[in-house]
Amino acid sequence: MPRILLVCCAFVLPFVGRGLGAKPLPPGPVGVGTVQLDMRNVRLHLDEGIVLGISRLRGVMVSRSAVTPPVFDDSNSYVLRLQAATISMDMVSLQNLMNRYVFAYEESPLKDLTVQVEEGRLKMKGKLRKGVEVPFSTTASVSTTPDGRLRLHAESLKALGLPAKGLLELFRLKLDDVVDIKKRRGVDVQENDIIIAAGQVLPPPEIVGRLSKVSASGNSLLQVFDDASNGQPATLVLPSPSSPNYVYFGGGDIRFGKLTMHDADLQLIDSDPKDPFDFFPAKYNAQLVAGYSKNTPAKGLKTYMPDYGDLKSVPARAGNHK
Repeated sequence: MPRILLVCCAFVLPFVGRGLGAKPLPPGPVGVGTVQLDMRNVRLHLDEGIVLGISRLRGVMVSRSAVTPPVFDDSNSYVLRLQAATISMDMVSLQNLMNRYVFAYEESPLKDLTVQVEEGRLKMKGKLRKGVEVPFSTTASVSTTPDGRLRLHAESLKALGLPAKGLLELFRLKLDDVVDIKKRRGVDVQENDIIIAAGQVLPPPEIVGRLSKVSASGNSLLQVFDDASNGQPATLVLPSPSSPNYVYFGGGDIRFGKLTMHDADLQLIDSDPKDPFDFFPAKYNAQLVAGYSKNTPAKGLKTYMPDYGDLKSVPARAGNHK
């Protein structure tokens, strides 16, 4: 079994993830106190250099507390349960995720990782650190399991340009010597396959959902989620239904900064709809300050924001428009 590949690839694909140290929620349908979340055509920044491309997303934000609502400023305060979503990640974001987050710790077994799509498979190169640095390359195909998890099938592994089996014996490397994969939640090794519950490596919020399709093409990894156990998407009446790029929060209570919105009816709208809405939740206030808001007859709120990448060229407005 190509054990180095198991170590390398265990973290490549689950790019929607459970926050480290987060308290688990019980499985099953969500309750009535949740906040509906609807996204269309959004470039969602999870961190600097790590971006998800969201074509569509329907789900619910569930507070981890029984007495307080989800706090948008605190991504550990809620879990996002996906009902239906189509999400992609480009290879630059995937590389940054692995190098800056997944393996950015002292005594990490891997370094200098690069990843690319090659004929529908993921090819990764880097260095394995075990006394000496060993250059390696791996190739893996991607698919889903019947129960909605990610299957990563190891097809090849080379180290120092040679098949890795001999080098494993030469350096006496074992899986447990490199990383204790058994302690990783949601990861199961089955012969030459790694089975991953989508939700392992990203910063919070925790995202839970059943994976129905995965593919690698062009320069991106695409994941499609469809999870009836998280409830059917509710019928939503958006403040601006014709806006093509947006993030919408509906029903329930939610906190933003110093404000709490009851029976939420808030649509964050791309000021420039010619391209996807570039949105950075951790820095949303800067986008909010540079934009403006309008109240609706139904007491909802439409908030127009510039793309995060355009902030330097957009002057801040003196106040909101109603």
